[in-house]
Amino acid sequence: MNKNDEDRLWISQVLNGRHQSFGMLVDRYQDKVYGIVRRIIRDEAEAEDIAQNVFIKAFQSLHTFNHRAMFSTWLSSIAYNAAISAYRKQKQVFTSLDALAAGGYNFSDQDTFDDDKETMLRHLEQLLGLLPGDDQLLVHLFYNENASIVQISEITQLSVPNIKVKLFRIRKKLLEMMENVTNTCLN
Repeated sequence: MNKNDEDRLWISQVLNGRHQSFGMLVDRYQDKVYGIVRRIIRDEAEAEDIAQNVFIKAFQSLHTFNHRAMFSTWLSSIAYNAAISAYRKQKQVFTSLDALAAGGYNFSDQDTFDDDKETMLRHLEQLLGLLPGDDQLLVHLFYNENASIVQISEITQLSVPNIKVKLFRIRKKLLEMMENVTNTCLN
């Protein structure tokens, strides 16, 4: 039995009064939901609260789940919307590259520009952290979760062309940030 079939079985059991079966869904998807929320909400405790509320909302709305979509996509959509709502309520704090450097991150460390893939990925992760949470999530879903553009569209409720444009702009922005770091370090 594959994951989708198991999910459908557990959903059916929950809807038929066997509420403990929802625990199986929570166990399967808690890391995914928390990961989505945490990419948008940077405060760990708040992200945990939102993730918990996502499962409460999913449980309460389970009767509305449309079996044409995968449960994981439906749940991810709830997580995304809850995190975006919380994010919009927060006061936005922007960090510049200068502030990051002032905070102790040294872009000119000797290993910054070596060819070591792990080092470059670590630096890229630092720069990704400077992006708005919704941009970070798009990158995470596309590159880390290997979600298709269509799946991301279902999760975020953004159109397919809009997601393609956003990913293009995010890559362009990251390239500019990397070039700024390189130029700063070389001067």
